[in-house]
Amino acid sequence: MAGIDFNGRRYGCQPGETLLEALLRQGADVAHSCRRGSCRCCQLRLVEGEVDTRVEIDPAVRDSGHLLPCVSLPRGDVKLAPADPSRQAQPVELVDRRALAADIVELDLAPARSLDFRPGQHIELIRADGLTRPYSIVSLPDEDWFFRVHVRRDPDGAMSRWLCDEARPGERLHLRGAHGACHYRADMRARPLLLLAGGSGVGARAGLARDALAQGHPGPIELWHGVRTRWDLYLHDALLALQQQFPQFRYRPCLSREQVDGMAHGYSSELAFAGERDCSAYEVFLCGPPAMVVAARAAAIGAGAERARIHADPFLPAHAPPPRDAAIIDSIPAEPALWEALERGPKLTRLLEAFYRRVYADPRLAPFFVHTSIDRAIQKQYEFLVDLISGSRRYFGLNPFNAHHWMVIDDALFDYRETLFERVLREHDFPEPLIRRWMALHERFRGEIVKAAPRGMWTGGRELPVRTHSVETLDIDTVCDHCGAEIRAGQPSRYQHLAGELHCAGCAGLG
Repeated sequence: MAGIDFNGRRYGCQPGETLLEALLRQGADVAHSCRRGSCRCCQLRLVEGEVDTRVEIDPAVRDSGHLLPCVSLPRGDVKLAPADPSRQAQPVELVDRRALAADIVELDLAPARSLDFRPGQHIELIRADGLTRPYSIVSLPDEDWFFRVHVRRDPDGAMSRWLCDEARPGERLHLRGAHGACHYRADMRARPLLLLAGGSGVGARAGLARDALAQGHPGPIELWHGVRTRWDLYLHDALLALQQQFPQFRYRPCLSREQVDGMAHGYSSELAFAGERDCSAYEVFLCGPPAMVVAARAAAIGAGAERARIHADPFLPAHAPPPRDAAIIDSIPAEPALWEALERGPKLTRLLEAFYRRVYADPRLAPFFVHTSIDRAIQKQYEFLVDLISGSRRYFGLNPFNAHHWMVIDDALFDYRETLFERVLREHDFPEPLIRRWMALHERFRGEIVKAAPRGMWTGGRELPVRTHSVETLDIDTVCDHCGAEIRAGQPSRYQHLAGELHCAGCAGLG
């Protein structure tokens, strides 16, 4: 039996058991969700020893001295430690700072070594005390030896207030990146570009537009900047000048709280896709507050944009917000045409049966359903969709946030699931316009499901603590989910809440 040293305690790992399985059954506090290497939230640092992995993992994880314990089997004794994000960081110096508006500054940053980036990608800035925030790059790599980001001052933002008001040229920080695919590539030359930005997100989208034009993009480029009032259009003159210089570039300022001649009035996430617009040929880029990005992505899907050609970069808040799914459900009108195409229920059942057969056989999705029968999964999804599509409002089950609160699901996995769902619809000859409308409904809930760490259930206006495990004494006999041994009534056992597993005293290390 291999040994695991972790956080000052030694654990045993049995043959064929992953590091995560061994740690969890013995009570170690390790974040986890998918248990198959998809979400990467269980990442730990490998201090000593060697492991084998069941799946190929991201080289960036491995090369930084980390591993994914959910897919790692030890070759012998190992020593683990919590993940160390700074191991992938490099020094950077603040070179200059300029005010672009009352609440927005532009920062020039010089990395210690050359940074490979494109405008639209993002970096993570790390202050000396470890405070970390992401910022999108707005400059082109050939403009100077440093790069630029735009920062909006948030009255409650620890990092933004420090960067905007206190940090001085010469300040040393660290950064990770550049990250993300939210940038222009040469293989996009044949497609028109539709760029949507909210608030300070326009800096990254304007940089992307300039990058495309510098690379000779021949087709239309349309940039919508959604803000509240004209005074928030802090790049207005620069974008008008860019429009004057390049005939294929069109700038569309959009005001939600003010009406001004020559400017659109309303929300850019709605107006950019209005009028039965067909976006099937477009590359769509989104950047801004999460609610704006989610709404725009849903509208783009409804307008026919290909999922793989929607590139999004929301401004994630430092503190997790409360769920919005109840309000989202209330705002969605009934879809009578979609409901009739589903035969008022029977065809929905057939589609869900075909879809969940795929899900339960899929190596990336099946781990999230280990403790749920396929019939149960179909039933709950059917009840939720009937309520949503028919407008009956009789559903009493968990809303999307609470149903997925413990699952770590990133955008890529969300898109993977949706692509599989679309494939099933097309295989059953579902009408294409209705597919768009259906998938747009799913998109409205992306923000309630996608997250980087487990969250507690939301009830009574507050979020409950995330429970990982507890020691239980049952009043009935049962068996251990790990070794199969009997657990007699009155004997202690450890229940894993996220995995739904019960371990006997021996397997749980209860002594």
